[in-house]
Amino acid sequence: MNFERIKKLAQVYNNAEVWNVKPGQEVEIYEKIKEGNNERIWRFKWLVIKVKHPNLHTGSFTVRWKVLWITVEKIYPLSSTSIEKIVLLDEKKIRRAKLYFIRNKIGKAARLKSLLQWERSSERWKIIEKKPILNVENKIKEEKKEVKEKKIS
Repeated sequence: MNFERIKKLAQVYNNAEVWNVKPGQEVEIYEKIKEGNNERIWRFKWLVIKVKHPNLHTGSFTVRWKVLWITVEKIYPLSSTSIEKIVLLDEKKIRRAKLYFIRNKIGKAARLKSLLQWERSSERWKIIEKKPILNVENKIKEEKKEVKEKKIS
């Protein structure tokens, strides 16, 4: 096994940032798409139904929406570079971490209560920003330094 390669990959991903999305958020994703030599931005509205490993670069989030009577689900990596920005349109009142039950609901039964939309009718939409990943190695080093300082004093 090539441990040097693994160390390099770990260093690259320790400095990465991930999107701060949560289940129940209705978001608008601006994704860069390459078509031949051209690059354009594809914009679509989604409901986040699942976030897997939210604080790791290997994490992902699943989004779902209906387009012309066809239900579409898509999985994005949290550290995706193809996503230009994510805009939070609305946040739904949920009591679960995974919203799989939405898949079986149709029409009015699939609606969720809104937390933000009526409060923000006059405000601009909030843009979701990337958050830095928790760097475990640096935290361990800092804790060791603090313990040594306490022992000395």
